[in-house]
Amino acid sequence: MSNRKLRLNQVRRQDAPAEVITVTEWDVTPGLHEWITREIQLREQTVRSADKEIGRSWQTRWDARTDSFEVVTESGLVVAGGLSPGVAGHIAGNAPAATLRRCAADRKILAAHPYTTQVINPSYGTRSAGFGCETCHDWDGVPEGRGNCPTILALAEAYGLDDEDNADVEVIRG
Repeated sequence: MSNRKLRLNQVRRQDAPAEVITVTEWDVTPGLHEWITREIQLREQTVRSADKEIGRSWQTRWDARTDSFEVVTESGLVVAGGLSPGVAGHIAGNAPAATLRRCAADRKILAAHPYTTQVINPSYGTRSAGFGCETCHDWDGVPEGRGNCPTILALAEAYGLDDEDNADVEVIRG
């Protein structure tokens, strides 16, 4: 047994790197705010045309004659018939009024998460994504350049963004 003192920096796991490596992932999908805004506009246009044609509010009702459910407008116009309760409820729940409310709420979410390019490098690191969310990436009054925030990524996913291969995820080592 040696009388030498063992220092903490001498203790390493086998095959552990000699230096600490920090790995950070940022989603740098360009233009997500604009893409989501366009998707909201498309939904609103579609819904407004349906609203003009058949009405804003829909509800389900039982059609005893066909032994099924149907979706009707407030004036009684049949939107869809011969439906199971679940399908009828789904269609009625996505009536123009409900969809327009959702679009308005999504616009508020976008407004609450503005992006800026006036950022600092995260954790005083050597690199940044070049932009960040003023709300989620705020670091004592200054946004960090962490790219797209989780809120905007979730909203984009709700509108159909499917980036399975993570093509726009930048892995930063340093």
